[in-house]
Amino acid sequence: MDSILQIVEATKSFGGLVANSGITFDVPRHSIVGIVGPNGAGKTTLFNSLSGVHPLTSGKVIFDGTDITRAKAYDICAMGMGRTFQIPQSLNEMTVWENVLVACLCKHKMGQARERADQVLEEMGLYDFRDAPAGTLNVVQKKRLEIARAVATDPKLLLLDETMAGLTGIERKEASQLIRQLNQKGITILMIEHVMEIVMNVSDKVVVLNGGKLLMEGTPEEVSVDEEVISAYLGGTTW
Repeated sequence: MDSILQIVEATKSFGGLVANSGITFDVPRHSIVGIVGPNGAGKTTLFNSLSGVHPLTSGKVIFDGTDITRAKAYDICAMGMGRTFQIPQSLNEMTVWENVLVACLCKHKMGQARERADQVLEEMGLYDFRDAPAGTLNVVQKKRLEIARAVATDPKLLLLDETMAGLTGIERKEASQLIRQLNQKGITILMIEHVMEIVMNVSDKVVVLNGGKLLMEGTPEEVSVDEEVISAYLGGTTW
């Protein structure tokens, strides 16, 4: 299957601390891939390396056929990789519409960006809040705005970092539906998630990290019954 992202022997060290070590896996185009693992497994560190926040110490990242290992974050975004952050990074003094407009300017000139901003807000269920300062939104709305800002860059690949954290069961179902809708529009999804029910229900493939290393990858069914995964991630209980 055609891969939109290939991660080859990805290693990231901070001084003497090795956060990621020799991680290799690929993300099939148009798929949803979930990354799971206990706290400290190196999941967000890997996202930061993929999106250009900091470079790998060694290894390669190939995105849509291009080596982006040393590329800058803004260039990676312009190439078609969008991401969210675990803690929403909205511009709180600006309106919801202005937040999305800034993201639209990554790919569009002002006239088109204005139209695209309205379209994204409509699609994300945030249009009624377009004139509200981003800082006044509640947790669910801020998480949705975080996704909207990433979607507004017109990504081919979207990295989602724990978008379900802090949500209720109903809110999680709505967020899961949104992820599926984005995927059905042709956006490949790579998501870090602690809510295993969500990962199992929406992912085509699951990647398990533990101690900064790849423990295994496979279908949700394969991962859910793997003894090493159960031991490392769930303390010996089944899902």
